[in-house]
Amino acid sequence: MNEIVVLSGAEEDLFIHYCEQMERGEDHTLRMNADITHMYRLLAQNPLLGSRYDKRARKLIVKNWNLGIFYAVVGSRNMILAVQHLHQSPKKIRAILKSRMPR
Repeated sequence: MNEIVVLSGAEEDLFIHYCEQMERGEDHTLRMNADITHMYRLLAQNPLLGSRYDKRARKLIVKNWNLGIFYAVVGSRNMILAVQHLHQSPKKIRAILKSRMPR
């Protein structure tokens, strides 16, 4: 089972998404958190679950939230690079991933 490491940029992404959901009610935030936590568990068990997004990053879709978890598999760790809305420019997402990719 791989370790899940949420990088600081991805933590900031999540904070923004949680704040957006809090405006809709605490139950929305709790459901989003449960769904993301579930995806992290699945990812820990199967690191190649997400589809290949580019050379080093993979994408796992969080259904019902229009979010993608973007991550890189580095040894026995899944490095969570970003959690982004999928209704935005792929160029913007690639720029975010490039800036956060571990070297």
